[in-house]
Amino acid sequence: PMGITLNQIIEEIGGGVEGGEKLKAVQIGGPSGGCIPAHLCDVQVDFDAFNQMGAMMGSGGLVVLSENDCMVDVARYFLSFTCEQSCGKCTFCRVGIRRMLDIFDKICSGKAVPADIDKLEELALNIKKASLCGLGKTAPNPVLTTLKYFREEYEEHVNGICKTGTCKEMVRYVVTDDCVGCTKCAKACPVDAIPYTPYAIHTIHVETCVQCGLCIDECSFDAIKKVSG
Repeated sequence: PMGITLNQIIEEIGGGVEGGEKLKAVQIGGPSGGCIPAHLCDVQVDFDAFNQMGAMMGSGGLVVLSENDCMVDVARYFLSFTCEQSCGKCTFCRVGIRRMLDIFDKICSGKAVPADIDKLEELALNIKKASLCGLGKTAPNPVLTTLKYFREEYEEHVNGICKTGTCKEMVRYVVTDDCVGCTKCAKACPVDAIPYTPYAIHTIHVETCVQCGLCIDECSFDAIKKVSG
């Protein structure tokens, strides 16, 4: 309902963030909406208030994001959707969004440089300004709002760090000294990336590992960690 705050919707109506995790942001308005950070979620549901934050009412949908969500990956996800929906009539939308996704691929694989962030922002602003229809004009919203409120995450990715462990090319799995050599992880691994060595601290062959996460799920000693950077 209009006038209620986002926090009220999340906590009182939605029951809070799933699993009791800490709220990080809310993506509102559908794929072309914007991401509002947790510290601004006391804002009331209102067309003008959302527009001032770089978001929009849109479809009215809410995606609640926790501290375990990578905001760079979130922006890439929604941008990839609008890229598929583009009719291709105008160059800014047809080509511009594709070029933005190319930059995201570099950022999420740890191959970007600081100038790529500025280029991404410049493209987003130009696409928003020059596209012919509403889809092109709003497609950059998730990118622009995450750049505005979570720019440090983009900078961390340029430095090869994805703190949430979402961007797989920037993450590796390691076994800590808490391992007791029970072999449960080795038995669970679908690609045999963990040698079967009973009673010895296990190792993970990074070049073979597909990061499916089954080893982490199976480990009873919390001895397998995701490491980035």
